[in-house]
Amino acid sequence: MQVDKPERGFSYAVDAPLDMRMDPSATRSARDIVNELDERELADIFRRYGEERFARQIAHAIVRRRESQPFERTGELVETIKSAIPAPRRFGDGHPAKRVFQALRITVNEELESLERALPAALAMLRPGGRVAVISFHSLEDRIVKRFFAAEARGCVCPPDLPVCVCGREPRLRLVTRKAVRPSPQEVADNPRSASARLRVAARTETS
Repeated sequence: MQVDKPERGFSYAVDAPLDMRMDPSATRSARDIVNELDERELADIFRRYGEERFARQIAHAIVRRRESQPFERTGELVETIKSAIPAPRRFGDGHPAKRVFQALRITVNEELESLERALPAALAMLRPGGRVAVISFHSLEDRIVKRFFAAEARGCVCPPDLPVCVCGREPRLRLVTRKAVRPSPQEVADNPRSASARLRVAARTETS
């Protein structure tokens, strides 16, 4: 719902205040990050959370631009991003600002950290046989879910050279979906936003 409100600053398609806070009472906005972090920190955010190949060039362009005037609006950031990307690479793989905006949104709202806290909390709430289902919308989220489920579905963690198990570890989850479930072509046609969705499901074991 927040993303659909242009004034919240999540979209690179509409000029709006550079905000991106899911919770308006949060202290740090995208504007603060873009105007205050140094070039290395910005490049690291764009590379880590946006998987942006031109992270260093974009960060450099942002720092140079804000020396004369701080960023206030999404349109200003979009134009700076475009100017930093080689012309042949600005087309063909979605909007050139898509990855940077994703990285900023994730950082502002601490999305990955929230997911990492939510998964063990959800597991603790499950009764035996109960299921947890997680839908993620990009590879960074899906990777966290996949690794958490795999770790909790693993039993003994003793070194392989030990003849018998001494750790006594029992699996706490059973994988219901071995691979991420992706939307069907019909679902994507009905709901284009589902295109990037990945569903993983696990069940609490009876013995845990």
